[in-house]
Amino acid sequence: MEEQQRKQSKWKLERGQYLGEISALCFLHPPSKISSTPFLLAGTGSQILLYNLESGKITKSFEVFDGIRVHGITCSSSEEESSNTPSLAVSFKIAVFGEKRLKLFNLHIQTPSQVNADLVLIHCLPKFTHWVLDVSFFKSYAVPSSQEERQCLAIGCSDNSVHLWDMSVSRVVLQVQSPEKCLLYSMRLWGDSLETLRIASGTIFNEIIVWKVVPVEPQLGGLPSTSLLEDDMYLSCSSPDSFQPRFQQHKSAHMCRLVGHEGSIFRLAWSSDGSKLVSVSDDRSARIWAVSDELKDSDNGEEEVAGPVLFGHNARVWDCCICDSVIVTAGEDCTCRVWRLDGKQLKMIKEHIGRGIWRCLYDPISSLLITAGFDSSIKVHQVSASISQSLEGQIESKPFIDRMEIFTCRIPNSSEYIGLMDSKSEYVRCLHFTCKDTLYVATNNGYLYHARLVGTVDVKWTKLAQLSEEVPIVCMDLLSKNFPKHSDVVDDWVALGDGKGNVTIVRIMGDVFTPEVGFTFTWSAGKERQLLGTYWCKALGCRFIFTADPRGILKLWRLSDPLPSGSLPYGRTIDVSLIAEFTSCFGIRIMCLDASFENEVLVCGDSRGNLVLFPLSKDLLQDKPTVPQIKISPLCYFKGSHGISTVSNISVAKLSSDMIEIRSTGGDGCICYLEYDPDQRGLEFIGMKQVKELSLVQSVSANNNCLDDSAYCGYAIGFASTDFIIWNLISEAKVVQIPCGGWRRPHSYYLGDVPEAMSCFAYVKDEIIYIHRKWVPKMERKIFPQNLHIQFHGREMHSLCFVSKNTLVEAIGKNFHSARSSWIATGCEDGTVRLTRYVPGVEGWFTSKLLGEHVGGSAVRSICPVSKMHIIASDLTNLSDWTKRQNTCAGDIDNPFLLISVGSKRVLTSWLLRDRNLDKENVFVEQEKTENRNGYNPSSEVSSSMSFKWLSTDMPPKNSSARGKTKVAEKIQGITKELNMNIDATSGPLLLEKGERESKISCDDKNEDDWRYLAVTAFLVKCAGSRLTVCFVVVACSDATLALRALVLPHRLWFDVALLVPLSSPVLTLQNVIIPSSLPFEENIRIGNVYIVISGATDGSIAFWDLTDNIEAFVQRLSTLNIEKSINCQTRPRTGRGSQGGRWWRILSSSVPKK
Repeated sequence: MEEQQRKQSKWKLERGQYLGEISALCFLHPPSKISSTPFLLAGTGSQILLYNLESGKITKSFEVFDGIRVHGITCSSSEEESSNTPSLAVSFKIAVFGEKRLKLFNLHIQTPSQVNADLVLIHCLPKFTHWVLDVSFFKSYAVPSSQEERQCLAIGCSDNSVHLWDMSVSRVVLQVQSPEKCLLYSMRLWGDSLETLRIASGTIFNEIIVWKVVPVEPQLGGLPSTSLLEDDMYLSCSSPDSFQPRFQQHKSAHMCRLVGHEGSIFRLAWSSDGSKLVSVSDDRSARIWAVSDELKDSDNGEEEVAGPVLFGHNARVWDCCICDSVIVTAGEDCTCRVWRLDGKQLKMIKEHIGRGIWRCLYDPISSLLITAGFDSSIKVHQVSASISQSLEGQIESKPFIDRMEIFTCRIPNSSEYIGLMDSKSEYVRCLHFTCKDTLYVATNNGYLYHARLVGTVDVKWTKLAQLSEEVPIVCMDLLSKNFPKHSDVVDDWVALGDGKGNVTIVRIMGDVFTPEVGFTFTWSAGKERQLLGTYWCKALGCRFIFTADPRGILKLWRLSDPLPSGSLPYGRTIDVSLIAEFTSCFGIRIMCLDASFENEVLVCGDSRGNLVLFPLSKDLLQDKPTVPQIKISPLCYFKGSHGISTVSNISVAKLSSDMIEIRSTGGDGCICYLEYDPDQRGLEFIGMKQVKELSLVQSVSANNNCLDDSAYCGYAIGFASTDFIIWNLISEAKVVQIPCGGWRRPHSYYLGDVPEAMSCFAYVKDEIIYIHRKWVPKMERKIFPQNLHIQFHGREMHSLCFVSKNTLVEAIGKNFHSARSSWIATGCEDGTVRLTRYVPGVEGWFTSKLLGEHVGGSAVRSICPVSKMHIIASDLTNLSDWTKRQNTCAGDIDNPFLLISVGSKRVLTSWLLRDRNLDKENVFVEQEKTENRNGYNPSSEVSSSMSFKWLSTDMPPKNSSARGKTKVAEKIQGITKELNMNIDATSGPLLLEKGERESKISCDDKNEDDWRYLAVTAFLVKCAGSRLTVCFVVVACSDATLALRALVLPHRLWFDVALLVPLSSPVLTLQNVIIPSSLPFEENIRIGNVYIVISGATDGSIAFWDLTDNIEAFVQRLSTLNIEKSINCQTRPRTGRGSQGGRWWRILSSSVPKK
């Protein structure tokens, strides 16, 4: 018995960390000698999280309620604790409330060697009859009779009443009801004593009632006037759900009524002196009110009108705060806005997703702004110095200031007046940073300058070269030799292309202070006005350069090896030879390229979103006396990788000995990932990261040491409308935003180790070069914005599934290590699918990766994993041979691991697991390495080793019936059979031929777009001896039908296999059971499997479906077809942002009359 109990005690269900919305924020200000920055308390679910803002990490989490969400946190002033240890200690009294519950705690924090925290419960107040909306600590009150100090707590409830709780005796000593008794959406208390207490109540009638508590004057024959805290007639708290004092000595007094909002009032905030009140509402506005101490009669109908009204939010405003002369608001439009008291907007922050920002908090001492919302993330921002200086009363220096330097300069021979320019005018054509203080400038009259940025007041210009004819420089590229970080040596190769079709190479040597030209040479690379691009490739070095023309022709030139000194003897020139000409199959201008010398490939991207891959043999690049010019055709191509938008950057990486990964960015705001298999000579789309904050992703700065998905490692650099933006892909935060006029202006950027503290950007406007530089020394560096908590779904989840350790071992192998972590795949209302990792520990939730989203953002209703492979015999005549082949296949099979997600608009998406353990040598050879030589290196945490790539998406064509016209990629005849339910043998044929089905079911259904998939289950089947794998997917539609679909791998082809007759009610859940079958009296000899699907409907019925005949017939028929010749019509997911033409093109195609 004891042994059994001991075994049972090993298995215990423990509550883990909550991952969801952040519903409360509170600063904790310790003494300055303990910490210069405040601590942060955040409420999420029934927990509170303690963060150290100095390090940007979580210290500890505490469970405070059981099944109740934390709605608010209030703290009292800090108290230093005496300690015998060298560490410093501080304690806070905090009140945590949620719904009708309120608890008081002591929070002890020890610093500075290691921050430790402990939470001790002081009081658990009885349950209130209404929700608690706000809590305020009163200062200690001395009782003359007992010579002791007592501290009270004011509690505001949703019935517009205030309770006073005496913490020394743990009792309610006073309850005051407002003269306006009504239900509230919000309440905020101000004051540290009963005499100074002010209450602002936001009613359900879109009004704000301001009132206070005043003492009741004693009447003749009435009760004596005694001190509230000396009164010994307290409530006996024997009943936990009901408490009322036996008499009251105070009453409520109406101060004013604030009218003006046209919607529900969600949040109120008092200024520090109580003279101003800020309110936010359902009407998308915030209002500032001036509140006086004068009492007014609530019955005379007098109303106060607000001062400045803050308009700017595009949806409901959830929260607000006011400090000195700055007001912060946060709303459902996922923006946080900073305002002045006169109503002028100073700053807008938009970094959250989903249903908006629920809480905002501003600390005027440290200039830190905290935002948190429904997406579970907590963002820490620093209010810039320019904003702080523009506020009244903000003249003192801040411990954290914005170090962005902004200065301007002109080229030496630029005109001093601003007027109309023509083609002969001198102006800047190209810019290129090489480091934080060096800039190369090319002009319209053929000049090349070296600009040395000395501080912010002086620019040292050096004229390097001038083209022989005064022709405009139309393109420039730069290749720099890497030197140690603090070296002043310069060895730069600049390639200039002019309007006459000539290419000029300039080698700059020496040091950054006195650069010198090593040599210059020019040759004709094309016809006049036909040279549009010059491109160095770092993998090939300075001996090879590419030129591009408007017709998609790329020329490769070899430069003879210069002398080691870099100088040329008099009269000697460098030989230039054209060794290859690459012709794109699309005939469109090449915009970017990258090459891999080891893998012998060249990848190019054009101005219409296409990728073209060429062979680049080593023999072609090796030194040979005479190499004839050759024309090279593409190996393969990928049409519409970025829809119809320009490909802006390409990087090549080596995945394994025989696989290459290609990453591209483009004008559709997406980062795309593709794989190239040299054996198959084909490009396969494997994933996409959509950076919704950018309309053009110009490049990606990736962390080369990360084993995780590259899309989640580093920064996306690009433009949104007219602003230059650097976006952190890890924390999903905006690092830099600079208004510049857009990407069409000449511009350049340079990033350091940490772009939050080290970045440069230059652009040209009206003949002036504007330079924004932020370069903070490491010792003074504070990285903002920060993300304290991982970002999750911003809307409601409808489905989740565990990606279990056992299935991963089956799919990847025994070398997979989970380290007690759990992976969870989730689908959301906004169409996103995420993979989240939970690791037992302080924070619990380790990382959350966005796999992608459904077409058009359609909601994900169900998701399921599938990994185990089942073998079907191709011929059952020879059982002994079948058994041998089955055993052989079982040993050699490579199990794919798939995730299947379905949802609204009948979208079905599949994801394939990638083993990132094989990708440790994945180092991107980035074209932008010159500008970002040192990639971002995040904190040394354990990186995830699991990743999924997008596999395929299937959805019905427009104007098709959900029952009769589901999408058919290929049609296989002769495999449809009748299918009977096990529970009803007389139900009749449940599978009809496609033509017969369409004739019986009307396709004209106006509610067709409302049909959606509600449930899904899937299993993998492979025919013995075939290289094809079939993923059978059973989906339940909202029109009460079940369909059996088939995804044929690796060709990504979808087939309709069977349609089950409509049921009486929609199916909400599906499961599958695969039962091995054997010969009678021969249990050791398996002859196949029985495939059963179980469905549960909304009317409570459970049905069993036997799909064995259909599955076996489909697989056997499939093995006889030449499926390799089939055309895969969809090669990348549709996003609606330029991919495959976007929605606009689909509308145009639908309007074309049919012939």
